[in-house]
Amino acid sequence: MMNAEEMRRMIKKEIHSISNLEERVVFKELMENVFLSLYEVNEQMYQELEQRVMDDLAYDMNRYLIKTGLVEKSYLDRSHHMMFPMDDADLESRSYHMPDIIDALETGGQYLLMRVLIQSDYLELKKLWSQKPKFKGTLETEDHESHDFTVELQPDYSYLESISHLYQLFSRNGIPWQTINAPYLYKMGKVILTDLPETLNTHAKIKRFQIDFEHQSPHIRYDLVPIWNVEKIKLDTVGFPVPCEDHKNYEHILSVRNYGEEHAYLVDENIGIQSISQRKNKLSITSSMNDTRKWNLCLIRNMKDRKTDNYTYPLMQNSRAETFTEKYQRKCNEPIKTKAELARFIRGFGLNEYLEYQGCMIADQFEGSPETYNMNAFIVDEIRDSKNAKKLILQFNVREYEPWLSRDVASFIVSEVQRLYPEYDCRGVFL
Repeated sequence: MMNAEEMRRMIKKEIHSISNLEERVVFKELMENVFLSLYEVNEQMYQELEQRVMDDLAYDMNRYLIKTGLVEKSYLDRSHHMMFPMDDADLESRSYHMPDIIDALETGGQYLLMRVLIQSDYLELKKLWSQKPKFKGTLETEDHESHDFTVELQPDYSYLESISHLYQLFSRNGIPWQTINAPYLYKMGKVILTDLPETLNTHAKIKRFQIDFEHQSPHIRYDLVPIWNVEKIKLDTVGFPVPCEDHKNYEHILSVRNYGEEHAYLVDENIGIQSISQRKNKLSITSSMNDTRKWNLCLIRNMKDRKTDNYTYPLMQNSRAETFTEKYQRKCNEPIKTKAELARFIRGFGLNEYLEYQGCMIADQFEGSPETYNMNAFIVDEIRDSKNAKKLILQFNVREYEPWLSRDVASFIVSEVQRLYPEYDCRGVFL
């Protein structure tokens, strides 16, 4: 294809070849005002189309970076520039009304008193959950009466439903999935009340609960809210949907100018969506829907922490610092084949302060109890047979920084390596 400069040289040559001065002037004006202008417009449109295709092909894995963390309920700012509660219900004031408790016990056999964080290592928590622990508590009413009761401490995996839903959105929007580094969600517990004290008047007004967690008391943390950089928003279609060439679908244009083009957007709909693309501050949705409507979106905020930001627990993220070689390998879809490449892949997560990667080995069977778990357990693998697969064992050392998170961080890394090597059954061990 002839470029603009070559086209201009050819026209200039043709102009000079015309001997008649009047014909030369007419031809020159015709070329400059009509032909060249039309050519430049077509060239610009072609470049925009080429750039659009290249943007779709050049997938930026860190654009869909997910951050997770914990913050005290009293310190959580709803207007925060980046982090939002995973469950808005966590921000509501907790009050205990006897009719609600009685109704919950009669219908479901249990009542949720509170959620807590158990600040313990994965193996300690695993042992705790196997014991199905129960603890004694005291209930105080407004008329100053005190009643003893028993509660159960159970694992609270309700927040993982949000992770599972986000995975569905990634799949629906055609975005490759990356494991979310969310260790705190696997350490949340729920305090369950299964029955009321027999001495309690069902019309009494509850003032407070007090629970004795015994040997677990030093590890229990109250009033903590899991947060992440995902926000739910609604946007209107700009103008009217434009029919596509297939005469079946329509293109909907949404403006994200008020939120920012630097963020990533996922459409939280399941209504015949064919494709989604973002070009600067516009979001294009191809769908079978032919009416203007409000769209449910998940906004993944890509922003840096401000100097005034302060988090009780360190923020965790699933981004990687890629080298040129890694980017080229990913673009060419070349697998990681050597131990050195695997070590570079693992260290690219920048989690060395939590643990130190020592190496890997392949075995026929695992030995001992698992020290890591699968953070993508909600993804059902209907093809791979892990029972007969070789075992890939990743070896780590614990570091001094937040050692209670080491095995959870290792689980994140193992889950990412498992995505790289579906032919192996991956697990982490600590030396």
